[in-house]
Amino acid sequence: MAAATASLVKTLAVPVPPEHAFAVFVDELAAWWPLGAFSVGGETSTAAFERDADGRAVRLVETLADGTTTDWGRVTRWDPPHAVAFTWHPGERADAATDVEVTFSPSGEGTDVVLTHSGWSARHDGAGARERYDGGWELVLTPFAERAGGPG
Repeated sequence: MAAATASLVKTLAVPVPPEHAFAVFVDELAAWWPLGAFSVGGETSTAAFERDADGRAVRLVETLADGTTTDWGRVTRWDPPHAVAFTWHPGERADAATDVEVTFSPSGEGTDVVLTHSGWSARHDGAGARERYDGGWELVLTPFAERAGGPG
């Protein structure tokens, strides 16, 4: 696999149990996701994992200020509190979706969170998109880690 389209992996440690880290990631998405920089509608939008009647996450959506929604992706794996995976195409067509998996593993007194972003060949600009997301995920995961870990 060429380096330009290899899976992108981001790893961080948060000082909380996996159950808490997972809950912050999926239940508090709108509170930590930097919508001003990484969304379709900007700061006035909200983002959430939409749930079915059984509480299982089925898709990621952004709700714009006017109430319309835009699909960011479909959940492909739901394994609380261990993992969530989803297709990923915010602002793009679904047939250009890449794949994201986030795992939550106990580590010492905290949790290792590993985000793996793959499937770059689905995009016409796969290598360029991978390069942009390499920095973008850092900027997205920092506020997640701050929220999950709490103050200090």
